[in-house]
Amino acid sequence: MSCSNEEMITATPVSEMQKLMAEKAFKMPGENNPVMAHKYGADPAVLEYNDTLYVYSTNDMQQLEFTKGKIDNGYNKITSLNVFSTKDMVNWTDCGEIKVAGKNDYIGAAKWAANSWAPAIAYKKIDGKDKFFLYFADSANGIGVLTADSPTGPFTDPLGEALISRKTPTCDKINWLFDPAVLVDEKGNGYLYFGGGHDPDKYEHPKNARCVALADDMIHIVGEPVMIDAPFLFEDSGINKIGDTWYYTYCTNWQDRKDTKDPDKMPIAVIGYMTSKNPLGPFEYKGYTLENPGTVFGAWGNNHHWIFSFRGKWYIAYHTQVLEKTVGCEKGGYRNIFIDNFEVNADGSLPKQKMTKKGVEQVSNFKLGNEVPAATFAASRNVAVTTKQTLVSVKDGAYVCIKGVEFTGGEKEFTTQCLPVDGKSIKVQIDGFGGNGNEIAEVKLGKKSEVSAKLAATSGVHDLYIILPEGCELINWCIK
Repeated sequence: MSCSNEEMITATPVSEMQKLMAEKAFKMPGENNPVMAHKYGADPAVLEYNDTLYVYSTNDMQQLEFTKGKIDNGYNKITSLNVFSTKDMVNWTDCGEIKVAGKNDYIGAAKWAANSWAPAIAYKKIDGKDKFFLYFADSANGIGVLTADSPTGPFTDPLGEALISRKTPTCDKINWLFDPAVLVDEKGNGYLYFGGGHDPDKYEHPKNARCVALADDMIHIVGEPVMIDAPFLFEDSGINKIGDTWYYTYCTNWQDRKDTKDPDKMPIAVIGYMTSKNPLGPFEYKGYTLENPGTVFGAWGNNHHWIFSFRGKWYIAYHTQVLEKTVGCEKGGYRNIFIDNFEVNADGSLPKQKMTKKGVEQVSNFKLGNEVPAATFAASRNVAVTTKQTLVSVKDGAYVCIKGVEFTGGEKEFTTQCLPVDGKSIKVQIDGFGGNGNEIAEVKLGKKSEVSAKLAATSGVHDLYIILPEGCELINWCIK
């Protein structure tokens, strides 16, 4: 086990908003969206590395802690980014937060930046070692880059200033200098895409998107950024290479289309796409591929996406505002990440994608035998994830559910490290919760932080429920 007894002497505090999310935000058993319901996050960026998928997001939860949901999300208090990971697309681990902006007495790595929005992520082998590059927007005023030797950090600022600013050639008049996208191609060449906003009289062709080659070190640019004439551009640059074609994707603006020749060609706040045979264009407009999530889920807001492949299959990550009313926010703009399948037609065109609460299928069984961080689950109820990524039960009978767990039949013991509640128990069930499940272990809690119990003989693939008494703080667990 990884945590010392000294670290567990005092319970980790849970904020009012963390407790609110624990009690009110949940997913139905058949739903895999949002990918994490215990905290808000937006503007997904996705990285596949060593058979693990990492999702980075703007930390809307940080804004909620400030507003308590009583005013709209203004993003101005967001200085960190969330990181989640998965190996199977349905069970996710909360990997914590990356402290990014450090300008206003914050502790982030980028001391020049006041905010951290809309990340982009890539890695590249440099001098024989994999290096990770996290790009972010300092509000709408510039784009920075942090580097690390691991997908989860620690990240440091190699430049001490913005990578892209209004001093960058061709960028001085861009309305919003933000929303980066990045891609490293099969030859190891990196490219950066960014920009947004429009003037009222230039909403059809704002010409505010840019693309530029990155130097070999990924922290400098080569040449001047090139303009992309993306029709009705608003924000949210995205880039993919599928086959030999480059796809530039983006969110369209909210301007009234009444004066346009074909208002249905590019509706408001959808994800449009353009293609090119060259990473720096010119790009040709083709259509749009994702409606605004409000058309499906009823809560309209900005639209932000990331198209990616994992184990040979294409997906799209995007955000919605489905939880804010469930949780009871008086105002809106607090977002959560969804992931759905992404289809590409045989001719390379992109159809209209489906958005669902069901989400995607589990791509592999959850394997046992290794220590599992507490903040790993597909669904939860009445458990708050702390800043240490431990779980605190806020009510008796709180649980986390891990889907599709593979039992070999040889597992003998359930072991956990926790801050216990003397005289209570942790119960382990499969295939259901409470009276609907089968109990396979019961761990009696006393004074010790590391406890275990014999496991009933179990084989096959089952959904696993870990049920906690009120006040118990779970740090990790293992079945072997």
